[in-house]
Amino acid sequence: MSRLPLLAMDEIPDEYHYLFTDEYLGNRNIFRVWAHNPEVLEATLEYLNVLYDQLGDRRKELVILAVASARGARYEWHQHVDIARSRGVSIAEMRAIGDGDLSPFAEEEFVLLQYAQAVSTGGVTDGIHDALGRHYSPAEIVAVGLLVDFYVGLCNYVAAVELPFEGGEFVGWAPTDERVAELFGARDAGTGGRASGD
Repeated sequence: MSRLPLLAMDEIPDEYHYLFTDEYLGNRNIFRVWAHNPEVLEATLEYLNVLYDQLGDRRKELVILAVASARGARYEWHQHVDIARSRGVSIAEMRAIGDGDLSPFAEEEFVLLQYAQAVSTGGVTDGIHDALGRHYSPAEIVAVGLLVDFYVGLCNYVAAVELPFEGGEFVGWAPTDERVAELFGARDAGTGGRASGD
């Protein structure tokens, strides 16, 4: 049970209803709680969309999954298992991240995941940073770091308000195709809204 009520659409000011369309955020619990302060929700989404645009859909989702896994953040992991599958991340890749095995990823994504985990736990070394710098520009490294920082804070906030999972049960750190389909239904690649990533 959420410590803050999950607002219904008729409890949210009309000028913010566009945020809750299927093409944008949809009806996820995190946004229904965040809607208690719709101005902050709207402004935060604008900020996030700048970061998302700089990283691209797949890399953004890999970073978020890495943060959720490193932090043990079940709600964020659960949400992004659903979201990432339409952004080019396979269930097998999610299982690898959830199991802490980054070896299936090509070097460019391996170092990205490693860096995201290290930033989220405060364990960045010169070696980890230098490895990332061989594949990403300074501007991209800033975007990755700020995205990790945002999601670390969001993971803490979500835990503080005790948000319930969509679908009722946690998908698990090693999700299967069957479990994902059971909880979230089938999804075509490429569907989902612009900022539907929280």
